[in-house]
Amino acid sequence: MSSIVDFSIYYKKKYASVSDFVSDNSYDVFISAYNDSERVKKVFDESNAIEKHWLIFPEYKYEASELPEDNASIKVFIFPEEKKTEGDIIRHYFESLDTTSWSRICIDITGFIRPHLIFLVRFLASAYKKSVDFIYSDPITYKKKEETAFSFDYIDVRQVEGYQGIHNSDSSNDFLIIGAGYDDHRITDVSKKKANTKKVQLFGFPSLQPDMFQENILKAYKAEEASSSGRENFIEQDSTIFAPANDPFITANVLKEYIDKEERRKSITNLYLCPLSTKAQTLGFAIYYLVECRDKPVSIIFPFCQSYSRETTEGIAKIWR
Repeated sequence: MSSIVDFSIYYKKKYASVSDFVSDNSYDVFISAYNDSERVKKVFDESNAIEKHWLIFPEYKYEASELPEDNASIKVFIFPEEKKTEGDIIRHYFESLDTTSWSRICIDITGFIRPHLIFLVRFLASAYKKSVDFIYSDPITYKKKEETAFSFDYIDVRQVEGYQGIHNSDSSNDFLIIGAGYDDHRITDVSKKKANTKKVQLFGFPSLQPDMFQENILKAYKAEEASSSGRENFIEQDSTIFAPANDPFITANVLKEYIDKEERRKSITNLYLCPLSTKAQTLGFAIYYLVECRDKPVSIIFPFCQSYSRETTEGIAKIWR
């Protein structure tokens, strides 16, 4: 039985500039994942917080000489070599801190690697009972348009820790919903891993910028053979859904509405969710799962890679809280 939660009622606010965001918000702690993006570094540098934390994810492959240094207000967290999974990293970070004095916390998800973000939401829902602001900065453009490369050295598709569903031995009506981003290789990887599922792609529309929807479709077509189960046109009503690329709550609502509709037609045997689109939509996938899917045959899966691009974008268009 589905819940009656309406995700669209949840709070969000748009800022036209970094200065607008900074003047409107102050925090005890500001947390961000370090990479070379202007939209990550500028927001971190200018944010108004007593403490600021850089998380250094090993998948970005930074040398020690390339990293920022600690000072009175900035702490840099470099994770031990053995702390490699998303759960290991997030738990290790929080276990190293005393959070009892935190009352206002902001997490900039822009530079997060998706499985780490997904587990972070699960961890906060279970272990951190205070209010948290998430922010996401829209880019002005991707540097190489639809040819932008995001991930390298594919490992395998597996479930994200904390999102392992109860497997149903009946797989006759299994579904895979992919949040389709620019990374067509990863769409192909996850589609092949779940070859015997009915596949649905969720596209970011409206997109972060007007030209990005066309670029997204061009990339998705490259993965068409794997993701469309042999159909001539995979952009069709029963296999395509849309949600704003920068809105986690509408993303969660769209997932809920589509899945509820399919459940009314015929019970879904196993459902696999794979967020490969924007970090804001990835947050929406995690929220939907935690509200609607616990203790059900639903899993969030991801095509894990050894490394990720440190910078793929130019500029800052807007900031969403």
